[in-house]
Amino acid sequence: MIADPVIRGCRAVLVTGALVAALAACTNGKFNSNPIFDYGLRKVGLAKEPAPPEAKPSIGPPLIVGYKDIRVAIPGVGNRGKSAYFVAPDGVEIAMNNGFVTRVIGLGIDLEGMYLPVESPYIVGFVQGARERAVTDRVAEYYRKGRISRDSYKCALSYEESGEGKGLIKERCRRYFGDTGFENVYWVEGDRIICSKQWFHPKGDFLQFFETAAQATTLDLRKQGC
Repeated sequence: MIADPVIRGCRAVLVTGALVAALAACTNGKFNSNPIFDYGLRKVGLAKEPAPPEAKPSIGPPLIVGYKDIRVAIPGVGNRGKSAYFVAPDGVEIAMNNGFVTRVIGLGIDLEGMYLPVESPYIVGFVQGARERAVTDRVAEYYRKGRISRDSYKCALSYEESGEGKGLIKERCRRYFGDTGFENVYWVEGDRIICSKQWFHPKGDFLQFFETAAQATTLDLRKQGC
């Protein structure tokens, strides 16, 4: 099984009515200051406290993520095990495995870990697995009423062609024990995920992941496609 990663340190749950924050520009792995971006960070509790004398450079491209109406770009700090970690200046973390969120800490409601079977389309052949309508498993761990809950899900993939090498993958997951579940959506081009809307907690809104800043500043994946 594979798990790891994600958001730590956000001191306030994001509010639905928050303004969309413009993404900061990134030069050589470092973020340029942007007043609107900084405002967005303050709204979600991620603003730099006083910033350290020298911020560590991002390893690879930043993670561009949205939650409700907020958009932020979080620098990468490299891999830990199978997951890529992204850490905000105040310590908030997000971790991803092959484009799938595997841990989220710091939104007041946290995903402690998402376990993906090693031999599953999540690890190899996601688009082909969706074309073949693969069925696979996930196991999520998160706090419920002060205790860690561990829920097992059976997930069914489907693929819809949208032309020019692009497609839409839907992942419908149901709990093995109970009648709750969730549906993730992935917009793909060839074998690459270009945007996604992913579940992380039964009481949370979906996280949105974008390939470019232009997508993040113009799209809300809860309402429209990528």
